[in-house]
Amino acid sequence: MTNNIPSRLYKYKSFNVDSLDLLVSDSLYFADPTTFNDPLDCNPSVQNNMEDVDALNAILHKLVKDNHQKELEEAAAKIKNRGQKTLDKIDTLGESEAQKLINRIAENVEFFGDPHGQSVSFYIKRYLLQNYTVGILSLAKEFDCPLMWSHYADQHKGFCIGYDVSIDHVEDIYPIDYEGKRFITTQQVYDMLFGSSESLKRAAKKEIDNVILLSKAPAWKYEHEFRVISKQGLQDSPFRLSDVTFGLRFKPSAKYAVMKALQGRRGEIDFYEISLCDDSFSLKREPIDLADIYLRRFPESNYEIGCDIFEAMNCFPEE
Repeated sequence: MTNNIPSRLYKYKSFNVDSLDLLVSDSLYFADPTTFNDPLDCNPSVQNNMEDVDALNAILHKLVKDNHQKELEEAAAKIKNRGQKTLDKIDTLGESEAQKLINRIAENVEFFGDPHGQSVSFYIKRYLLQNYTVGILSLAKEFDCPLMWSHYADQHKGFCIGYDVSIDHVEDIYPIDYEGKRFITTQQVYDMLFGSSESLKRAAKKEIDNVILLSKAPAWKYEHEFRVISKQGLQDSPFRLSDVTFGLRFKPSAKYAVMKALQGRRGEIDFYEISLCDDSFSLKREPIDLADIYLRRFPESNYEIGCDIFEAMNCFPEE
């Protein structure tokens, strides 16, 4: 695990069926980066800093071939057809797709006068990002960020889920770099694919991973974001659910429902509600419990309450 990771990290969520399911089933959702609200996120440019046309074509050739082979191999696996003839055919088709694209770029360069490096860079980016089919779990360092409550927790009608990440899990947690670059060079991609040593390949890949997956615009710095990288989709949580903090506008009846649903969970879970500071724009949180007086009335039956009132009224003798 990366050094200097807080012992607890937080996920701001709206309150709905899906977020309740995450809590009760102890699951986490690793999102496709293409669905992020910031189109600059996980979407760097590729800048050409190489003059060797053959080297540029070699980069594109390998990326296209690998991408098509991966797609075809997944399709073959689904129909349980992975014999040697199938694998040879996949290799041939991947080679053919790569060469067709390179030939098309060369024709456009010759006909339109388009710079070769610019065209190749465009396609290098496309196929490079297609190979990053990872899922990302975004977590925050703080539970009391006013902007996060407004942006991600449905304007305080949602909650903030705390996770204990102090135990050394196999998952690595990475801090976001808000001062990083938003571009990758073709030389970096070349070194990652064809580097003269394994250490050079690993170093280049790490640099590219950091730019694609862990760099954001400085304006997002208020989020203090950390990321867990895994496969896409819903997964069992690798972290212990430590606490739940309810927003200022979270309904009391829903608080009762959430707390009741988690009452039998192994391991202690703390519950809080956000409150306002009288002397600043800061937020604070106070602990709450099912024994608190305003929660003790749930679950409530208005019919039974009405019957109780009616019976009490009938106890008084008529004058």
